[in-house]
Amino acid sequence: MSLCENLTNDAIPRGSVNLSMVNISTDNLYLMEKDLLFCEKVSVCFLLCGKPQDVPYILEKLNLALKIHRQQNLGACKPHESSIITEWARNADPEDKWKEHLVEALAIVKSNRVLRKLGFNLSDLREMFHPDIDEFVVHVHPVLKILFRMCEGLTPSECLRLIRHMREKYCENFVDFGVDSEKYLEIYLLNWIKDKEIMSIGDDRGNGAHFKELLTFLKSNEHDNFLDKLMKFTKISSDANTLQELGENLPQIVQMRKNSRDYFVLNRKSMGHVLVINQKTFHKEENRAIDYYLLPGPLETRHGTETDVEKLKKTFSSFGFNVGLRNDLKSTEILAAVEEFAGMTEERHSCLVVVILSHGIEGSVYGVDSIPVKVNQIKRILCAEHLENKPKILIVQACQGNESSLEGKLSTDAPSGSELTAAANLITAWSTVEGFNSMRHTTQGTWFIQTLCQKLIELHQRDHFADILTEVIAEVRAKIGDGGERMLPKFDSTLTKKLFFPPITG
Repeated sequence: MSLCENLTNDAIPRGSVNLSMVNISTDNLYLMEKDLLFCEKVSVCFLLCGKPQDVPYILEKLNLALKIHRQQNLGACKPHESSIITEWARNADPEDKWKEHLVEALAIVKSNRVLRKLGFNLSDLREMFHPDIDEFVVHVHPVLKILFRMCEGLTPSECLRLIRHMREKYCENFVDFGVDSEKYLEIYLLNWIKDKEIMSIGDDRGNGAHFKELLTFLKSNEHDNFLDKLMKFTKISSDANTLQELGENLPQIVQMRKNSRDYFVLNRKSMGHVLVINQKTFHKEENRAIDYYLLPGPLETRHGTETDVEKLKKTFSSFGFNVGLRNDLKSTEILAAVEEFAGMTEERHSCLVVVILSHGIEGSVYGVDSIPVKVNQIKRILCAEHLENKPKILIVQACQGNESSLEGKLSTDAPSGSELTAAANLITAWSTVEGFNSMRHTTQGTWFIQTLCQKLIELHQRDHFADILTEVIAEVRAKIGDGGERMLPKFDSTLTKKLFFPPITG
């Protein structure tokens, strides 16, 4: 009886990935290999090639296994189970965490049936390894993950064209793996990586990588997504060579890049809190005329803001956040609410998000008492010492200029101050740049909030939060109101790591 047969689906409780590792050992690994489809084994083995010595060994074994697989399909030989992964594990350095490396590879390949039998909870693995985010890796080589995702993204005819392209360019050194081998493009890639003149994945961070002809092929076939991601590694290599030529301290630069590849680890089971401050109806209080001296006129009711609230609640709840709503707060109550939620954020929480929907002038947002609150005051609260190492998101939907009114169904949320607090790990997203109005549809909500929520759902498995905000800026910038209205969002950030949202489940 196999190891996998002794386990039922989700045998280990959620959140116990490390406990499940004990079910894997070199003595019973061959049983897991038997449960893998041949195409899965090829992909997993490809992702295990993180070290130079792994490539020729796994390539040789996969080439032999492919020949045997073909013969078995023709009935020309008896069933034969190869033990490529088992031998790889036995030769691995224990300090390299080969078990974790293997599980990450299985998760990326989506060998879910095998992972479940081994006792892993798929949601936990998604949160730990983010298999659908091309640029997120823990143990797998970063270039290999992107190359694997490329193999998954190319059609069979494109795989054949790539093989022909490389054959034409490197005819003297080209090795062909036979009929239907385009189904296993990873084997070709390993052979090209083995011949360092054709392709290289560089060191364990991708420094020194090169794949000139592959990039040429991707560009001519309009695979810009993979092209851009692979070109980042060639740029790193080019930058490193330039620095070396200039006599710069290369080890220090490489270490800086290594740190820049860190990611915040967000735990879906304790994501943290989102505070939504929704300001709709405004008034002036008696005996405070001095506070209203610079107010150009009464602040209009923010019709349509409920649409933004519902969109925000639905979006952030889907990521596991606890969303709290506070309606129509006075200026002092805004600061009190932010302090409340900052105090509620504990060590176990992954993140804190504050969203403010209001009218504004440059650098400030209005309370419903028509008195402005400086955004920097809110930032200072978010800079509390116990929050220093947590990612914090501040989203401001309010104008950055003078209030004005527009005809039709578009209205403005008409915050100077370039003064910024030195807040570690805080990213602030503004609905518009300084000096300009922010568009709000009186029934459909604001351009900024609606686009932000939409892009978070669409791109969270591929992009980190700052890149998503860049996409938001581009889309909102392209919008034009019936009266020619435009707006341009912006963001500023002191995040020290990339911030990826966890996969949506359920």
